[in-house]
Amino acid sequence: MLGLLAGASIGFAQQASTTDSSAAELKKNIAIIKREDKNGEGSGLIEGTTKKLVTYLKRYDLSAAEAQTLGLHLSVDSKDANGFKVYTFVYDSGNSRGAISIPVMQWKNQAGKLFAFAPAIQSSFFKVRRLNSPGRTLYLLLGTEKGSAGCTRNQAQVVQLKGDYLLLDTPAFGKRASLDLCNVWMEFDARQQKLILEASPFSFDSDGPEDEQYQLLKRLGLLNPTAPKTGVLRFNGQRFVKP
Repeated sequence: MLGLLAGASIGFAQQASTTDSSAAELKKNIAIIKREDKNGEGSGLIEGTTKKLVTYLKRYDLSAAEAQTLGLHLSVDSKDANGFKVYTFVYDSGNSRGAISIPVMQWKNQAGKLFAFAPAIQSSFFKVRRLNSPGRTLYLLLGTEKGSAGCTRNQAQVVQLKGDYLLLDTPAFGKRASLDLCNVWMEFDARQQKLILEASPFSFDSDGPEDEQYQLLKRLGLLNPTAPKTGVLRFNGQRFVKP
């Protein structure tokens, strides 16, 4: 089980403080990271700044404006009692990938305590939707990130909240918790619980017949190289399946 149980020092949400020394340090470091490419001064700050941001978000629940003051983008907000949010900062890769996104996730348990975690995922998440799954708290995240000069990778990531835990290994797409596809745009219809995949003739350059996700798209009939196609996966309460 891939998840996180935050430490005992986690407390209830507090109003962000402009005089907090850790906030000033975060703001300074994030500005350097954004300004310098991976081979510059900012490269040595990325890991440490991410850890400090996780610690900070275990104390403070930030508004979009407060996040922006630190140089962060509040890219996702569930706007419900679970307070699931994703804050993002970026750095320049210095190569054809361009800007790379570093997301940090924040949530609350039923007692209102804050938790935070930085997953090993590079994605600019832009949408969150609740999945209908009795007895479970599941969210679908949609994100995008440039993979190379000819590939924009689009991601659908399922996240499960279970009290103090954030689980990133819930099998929702076959055995995986995510889809990560090249040049396949994704949209989610929350009312019908349908994930819509829009493929182009250039969608599958980096996938091969042995790839699990390639096989999924083949079953959906999306591998016609002559014209764009649209496929649909429906969430049945447990996982995404072909309607």
